[in-house]
Amino acid sequence: MNQSKYDKLEIPKELSCVVNDAIETGLKEEKEKIKVYKRVIGIAAVVLLLAFVIPLNIVPSYAKAVSQIPIIGEFAKIFTFKEYHFEDEIRYIDARIPKFAYDGKSELEKRVNQEISKIINEELKNAENNAKEYYEAFIATGGDPKEYIPRGIHVDYEIKCITEKQVSFVISKSETLASAYFVQYFYNIDMETGRYMTLKDLLGNDYKEIAVQSIENAITGWSEEKKMLLFEDVNLEDLIDENTNFYIDEQNNIVIVFGKYEIAAGAAGILEFPIEVKER
Repeated sequence: MNQSKYDKLEIPKELSCVVNDAIETGLKEEKEKIKVYKRVIGIAAVVLLLAFVIPLNIVPSYAKAVSQIPIIGEFAKIFTFKEYHFEDEIRYIDARIPKFAYDGKSELEKRVNQEISKIINEELKNAENNAKEYYEAFIATGGDPKEYIPRGIHVDYEIKCITEKQVSFVISKSETLASAYFVQYFYNIDMETGRYMTLKDLLGNDYKEIAVQSIENAITGWSEEKKMLLFEDVNLEDLIDENTNFYIDEQNNIVIVFGKYEIAAGAAGILEFPIEVKER
């Protein structure tokens, strides 16, 4: 690709619409699934066996689709997704877009999904700008356009915990050739109040002391090689506040997460610390 052709490249204008439309369409589809699910509750167990269990055993694609839709309690509280792929000479994008659905709480659905849409749109836009700048620098330093390797941009999510009382999931964005461009967004939702939970909500007023003690205990068990990766001037008390990144796992454990370079050298990677607390 020559420079004049590169200058004409634009971030796809439809990208934002794709993300928003995907979430909106998915929300409508899942609401219909919820209605169907409610009707299924009243059907006899034998019918459920024929309609649900047997297809899981004989139709692989059906089983895979069902495995991606967590269902809780009598009414479905679901995370689902739409996928988006785009590529050209300088970048390729793979995005798996999550959607939050909770029957009976449309305002909560709307608020969470609007925030997800905004985050994904902003991250994709920033990543595309980074890709253009990287390509421009490659050409400016004498690189051959034919030898340029497109920059990969990935957006994904992971469900950590989903129960009738709480939902915890993480959205991540990464860019190949640039480990510094990795970011995570943590969602911990109280299903009764609709609020995003903080460490203080879950651990009480002594949350800082509890978290620091658990982290220090975990580090004590590290190898000497791993301990050497820690930054010497790290003050854990300064890093822990109500909004420190964390998720809740399937065993109801609180897990605090520090990103690369936050408390240790990059070789340590993302560091996770389960917090030692009494039964919540």
